[in-house]
Amino acid sequence: MVRLASLRYAPVALAGIVFLALVVGACAPDPSTTLISPDMPPEGAEEEFVPPTPTPLPDITQLTEEEIYAGLPEEIAALMPGDPARGAELAQLNGCVGCHSLDPNQTAIAPSWANMANLAVTRKPDMGPAAYLYESIVDPDVYVVDGYSAGIMPSNFGEILTPQDLADLIAYLLTLRGE
Repeated sequence: MVRLASLRYAPVALAGIVFLALVVGACAPDPSTTLISPDMPPEGAEEEFVPPTPTPLPDITQLTEEEIYAGLPEEIAALMPGDPARGAELAQLNGCVGCHSLDPNQTAIAPSWANMANLAVTRKPDMGPAAYLYESIVDPDVYVVDGYSAGIMPSNFGEILTPQDLADLIAYLLTLRGE
């Protein structure tokens, strides 16, 4: 009797399996078609693929002096432009180049200074590049570049360096344009 009862439901079970196979088959992609990205031209089209134009990096030479020095404290702004040659000497004398490399491919304890003038334009868009550099020297943990740790750079350069030293060091950094 158990056998007869189970056979009675066999057509219903078979119909369910067939229905399920049809539903799954209808959702499966047609293997004879070629799948392409919606961004690509259709097959056989003569259009040539043109990659997107990269966004150019900001160039400090496109800024006015007012934009470059915007946000600097008045005592430093009054001394700008400083003496970049003296600023390079100060970078050596104060050990800056021991951590900051001028080679963009050399990993150091601190961010590379290669192309620093142009990078300073982008680091804190709400302030001029000279003000960003000033802040990075006198209060280095306010903005820490990704991949580097806070607390590494001495925070007493604002006390050690005179306003003229700071102006000269900033002037030097503004000459580093990665050319």
